[in-house]
Amino acid sequence: MTDTRRQTISAIRQRLEKAGSLQWFHWLVIGLSLGLTFLAWRYAVAQQDNKVQLQFDREAEQVVSLVVDRMSTYEEALWAGVAFVSSTDSDVDSQKWSEYATNLKLKERYPGVNGIGLIEVLNRDDQDAFIDRERKDRPDFRIHPEHDGDELWPIVAIAPVEGNEEAVGLDMAHEQNRIRAARKARDTGTAQVTGPITLVQDSAQTPGFLFFVPYYRQEIDQVPTGSLVLDGLVYAPFVVRELMKGVLEKDRRRVGIRISDQDESLFDENVPTEPDFDPDPLLRKRKSVELYGRTWDFDIWSTKSFRASVSRRQSTWILLAGLLIDSLLLVLFYSVSSSARISLGLADAMTEELESFSLAATVNRVGIFDYDLKSDQMTWNDAAYELFGRDQNSFELGYQAVLSCIHPEDRQSVDERFKKAISEDEVFYSEPRVILPSGEVRHLLSRAVVFRDAQGTANRVLGANIDNTQTIEANRQLDVTQRMQKAIQDAAGVSMIVTNVSGTILSVNRTVEVMLGYSQGELENVQSLELLHETSEIQSRAAELSEAHGRPVDSGFEAIIGNPTHSEVEQREWTYVRKDGSQFPALVTVTALRDAGGMTTGYLAVAADISERKKADLAIRKSNEQLARSNEELAQFAYVASHDLQEPLRKVTSFCELLVEDCEDQISDDGKTYLGYITDGANRMRTLIQDLLAYSKIESGSDRIEQVNLNQVIDVALSDLSTAIEESGAVVSVDDMPLIDADPAQMTQLFQNLIGNAIKYRTEASPRVRVGCEMSKDQWLFKVDDNGIGIEPRFREQVFGIFKRLHGQDAYRGTGIGLSICKRIVERSGGRIWIEDSPEGGTRFCFVLGDLSSTQA
Repeated sequence: MTDTRRQTISAIRQRLEKAGSLQWFHWLVIGLSLGLTFLAWRYAVAQQDNKVQLQFDREAEQVVSLVVDRMSTYEEALWAGVAFVSSTDSDVDSQKWSEYATNLKLKERYPGVNGIGLIEVLNRDDQDAFIDRERKDRPDFRIHPEHDGDELWPIVAIAPVEGNEEAVGLDMAHEQNRIRAARKARDTGTAQVTGPITLVQDSAQTPGFLFFVPYYRQEIDQVPTGSLVLDGLVYAPFVVRELMKGVLEKDRRRVGIRISDQDESLFDENVPTEPDFDPDPLLRKRKSVELYGRTWDFDIWSTKSFRASVSRRQSTWILLAGLLIDSLLLVLFYSVSSSARISLGLADAMTEELESFSLAATVNRVGIFDYDLKSDQMTWNDAAYELFGRDQNSFELGYQAVLSCIHPEDRQSVDERFKKAISEDEVFYSEPRVILPSGEVRHLLSRAVVFRDAQGTANRVLGANIDNTQTIEANRQLDVTQRMQKAIQDAAGVSMIVTNVSGTILSVNRTVEVMLGYSQGELENVQSLELLHETSEIQSRAAELSEAHGRPVDSGFEAIIGNPTHSEVEQREWTYVRKDGSQFPALVTVTALRDAGGMTTGYLAVAADISERKKADLAIRKSNEQLARSNEELAQFAYVASHDLQEPLRKVTSFCELLVEDCEDQISDDGKTYLGYITDGANRMRTLIQDLLAYSKIESGSDRIEQVNLNQVIDVALSDLSTAIEESGAVVSVDDMPLIDADPAQMTQLFQNLIGNAIKYRTEASPRVRVGCEMSKDQWLFKVDDNGIGIEPRFREQVFGIFKRLHGQDAYRGTGIGLSICKRIVERSGGRIWIEDSPEGGTRFCFVLGDLSSTQA
């Protein structure tokens, strides 16, 4: 700036300051305005404090109301349990109670409750009979802990049992808080809660309570309360911290809470580790509530989120607005003298703008260069040095020095373009590669403008360089990826067709040419895929979609793509039509192509020729039908042959017996022995044929499925085996068996064979056989254990084969078909049978009966 300019500005400023000096009334107006601003601000602050208090009171009342309402909900659930018990004709055992509790859906409808159970009341004289009754279903049932009282209040049922195992049999009379609330519920006929206790099922040992409602032998409205005879209690255990999770979700409230009962804490969030804890809350409040015979004290305070939600913006804006008005007044009063400051501010703004541009260029790695052609002097910003990888303290900046940084293959081209831009008044543009001192090659995008003097002589070049390496590399990678994708598509054994949303074919792979006979050029830009489909199939599919969507679907492209407009993939079999008119079955998968915003941009149809698979499926189907006929004919042959073969064997046996009886004196001892061999062989042959007949009957017999009591089935089997049991001295024990849906005759044969097998293959000790069952994965698992000779693991699959024996006839008599019959019966029911080691020291046969078994006990 010249001295003359400075003097001019100084003179103007002096005149403005003299003309714009403030008078006393100016200051009076500003003072009054400041006073009014302060009064308005104080009024707004007071109003805001009242609003905050109302907001806190509302949230505090809501918290208390939520707890009270949830307790009322739990009370309704308990009274519903009373109604269930009262409406049940027979005694409610643990199983019935579990089914009822399951229907209640506790976790969904009553979050926070640990379970729901039944408590019965009895005198100590009735304790033994009561325990005997409960142990019929639960052998490990006991009343605990021991105490000296005359009354017992045990928990007889609770659901869910999982997590509440310790509560089963727990006596309410062992602890004062529990028994006091229980008796109060009995005496008043109302719902009651205990004082703070620790639940036996709470491993964390945190405060909890029990919720009782009574039920009586008479209707409550028919007998005075004092005359009612208590039958029991329906109760629910609560861990208070779990109750609060279900009632007071932390993210839905902005107040902390502590609940206490007679100064004993039930739930406390006033700890520094608690989320959203405010060590110095804005507001506090205490409220006492009578709940089911107890007084709960609620201490409530504001949290950090409450503090954050309190907005004092209105008062602040009032204050700021007032101060702004005062400032505007002050600015107005000083407006006469503001010209110089405005001019100075504009100059400062221009300087700041230039500095901001330079900073933005540096941050965005835009290398700015300024080249003075007359002095051959060049200047760079910091980003330019960084792009070229040079140190501004050691690099001697100049045109030739810069040119030496350019890749040798690009250097001449850059020099020619730069000189041409200077001589022909063009904008300089180039995409050179530069070599960094580390050897790294970097791609730049360079642009520059040539400035000229009044005579048109170029005197200055101003330009910028940006790093274009990532763009170049990304384009190269994209080109490689596109080529790779194209190669993969062409090499795939399936046809691939891409269309836009209206059905116009955009591209196809080379497999389409082989599969359909069209060239890629013939199909691209074709308006629809209908050309490749059989017309009647498209019409049929359109009718299906119209019915499914409840609107007309055109028998064209929309019918072909099907559901990808609603989902991601549509797959179905179509008949494809080749260019020559021939047809073949194809499995076509249509996928909707979507952009980043989820909008459908087109479709990809991938088709595989399944002609060979169809032929193979047909061949397999025919083979299965032939196999089924062969099996049926084989079964009929075995059945007929078994009957026809028994007649000659009976004659052989009968004539041998007649020879022995009528010609006893004429037959030598050796002859008698040989006749015995004949008779024994014929008998074994007949037994073998009878077993074979029984084996074939399993498949050829009718499916007589009915509800079978397995206890009765085993009794019949044991009756048939009575001779073998008596002769061997066997002891057979049988657990209580369930009712199942099965063929009674086959079930009798199954158990008879397994028990008979256990008795036959015994050691010198008397046989011990145990038949048991248990529920395993929704199926009945049956077990037959013995203390016999056992079966080695390597033979455990082999013994189920027909005619497979591990011992000779001299050791153990038999045909080797009994276990085959067992396996056939079990597998015919959809189950399986296997062998394990028995705890008795012998063999354990295990089997399940598949879908035919019911869950009735």
